Amino acid sequence: MLFLEQEKEKFMAWCHDISMKELALYFVSALGLLLIIFLYYDALGITGLFQWYRFGRNMGECFLLIFLTELMTGKNLLHPFWRIGYIPFFSWVLVFPYVLIHAVNGMKDPTFNHLSPYFLTAIGTLLLIFFMMNVICRVYVGRKLAASICLLAVCFFTFSAFIFLMHYAFMHIMMSPREMFFALYQPVRWFHRIVLPHVGLWNLLLMGAGLVAFVVLYWQWIYNSAYNLSPRWKKQGRKSYSCIHRILQFLVFFGCLWLLIRWLSECFPLHDYELAKQYKEYIDFIQNTRL
Repeated sequence: MLFLEQEKEKFMAWCHDISMKELALYFVSALGLLLIIFLYYDALGITGLFQWYRFGRNMGECFLLIFLTELMTGKNLLHPFWRIGYIPFFSWVLVFPYVLIHAVNGMKDPTFNHLSPYFLTAIGTLLLIFFMMNVICRVYVGRKLAASICLLAVCFFTFSAFIFLMHYAFMHIMMSPREMFFALYQPVRWFHRIVLPHVGLWNLLLMGAGLVAFVVLYWQWIYNSAYNLSPRWKKQGRKSYSCIHRILQFLVFFGCLWLLIRWLSECFPLHDYELAKQYKEYIDFIQNTRL
């Protein structure tokens, strides 16, 4: 009974430490972020935005994940730790639906059901990078390595959207498993016959230099946000060792991982990579089978 009473006291102390102003800020910021996405999808002409089965349910689940993450950590969406994930997040939210709709080989009748994997993966990406920032900020040994690990996650999601967008910008088609197959298994031929004629050497050099600058500047941003955080963002007296608090934190983190594990494999580039591998296996099977 003593343990339960102590846990109750710790949890109640944590609850009393949260003001109504903070709760309102968490609620409004999470709702505002999802509202921006809704307005963008509606402007693109995506259908199914008023159906509960997929859109309403997904929006509700993502709202709870974002709101509870803010609540459990005491950091609203304006916090520098959240900002680190905004570029990869908005890259997925903005780029993939636009290209999938406007590309010549894209969707003819876009619905949210077809785009939901990208939306849910984007939410999972934002949460994952935020959790990574919360972890690496407590590192005292190997800070540069910790910042580099976070940078890898940022680069994977950002560059995936960038490659998808550039392929559409220069070739007017989205990168499908067919293009992925040639890029993986005939890279030299694909580069000389497709990439160079459409993109050009100078554009490739400029993009390469831009990507290098992006990586360097982003690493510095991550490092400064994690280890040189302004005092205004550091709040004291918010640490709780309540088991209930820890369980809630674990559930929110598990929800983030579930979004990525469940939906990332259905998005570019992993989905296209798996299909390209199947094409290769089929061709090898035909070539090695005697009729």
